[in-house]
Amino acid sequence: MLSIDKVIEIHEGLLRVSDVPITIATEILWLIIGIVSLADIIKNRKSISSRGFIFRGFILGIILLIESILFINIAETDFSTSKEEWKSQYLIPYIKSLPEDKLYVKDFSQILEIQENKNKKIESIYLNNKKESVWVELSVIDKDKIKKKFVVQTVIRKEPIKKAYLTYKIINKTITPIYRDNLYYETILHIPEEYKILVPTK
Repeated sequence: MLSIDKVIEIHEGLLRVSDVPITIATEILWLIIGIVSLADIIKNRKSISSRGFIFRGFILGIILLIESILFINIAETDFSTSKEEWKSQYLIPYIKSLPEDKLYVKDFSQILEIQENKNKKIESIYLNNKKESVWVELSVIDKDKIKKKFVVQTVIRKEPIKKAYLTYKIINKTITPIYRDNLYYETILHIPEEYKILVPTK
């Protein structure tokens, strides 16, 4: 099973790939500075005092250190994984492997117009973007037997059941600005077949 740390690590590698052009430009700039500094030391070696020689040598050493760090960053960059491959080979398998949480629903009402500052709202992300989700206000009983009311983005599925319940997945760390730990994933409101629902409008 994939760990969230591995998913984050591969994504950070993708970010480094996007930074490579800037890193290469910086590497070239420091290389030019290093060559100019070395040429200056060689050209003025007879007129430079021992203290000045040590100082210029120290500066050249710092330039070489910066050059080495930049070169290592470029050399260690993995160019083999694209954003699409990261999503299909790491992110989606990780989310699919997560355990499903379940909340029993006491009552729910569909919200046709979501208001910005009303109640606690939880967005949902679906691996299949074709799913039609709606906003629903739920009254639930959590794992600690405490009644809660909140608004959640969900897909509604009719099933041959007696009582409604909500299923969803959560991650314990933010992976990217889009895939965050304050969202639900693959959220489904399971309701009895006889319940009536409104078709989502765009």
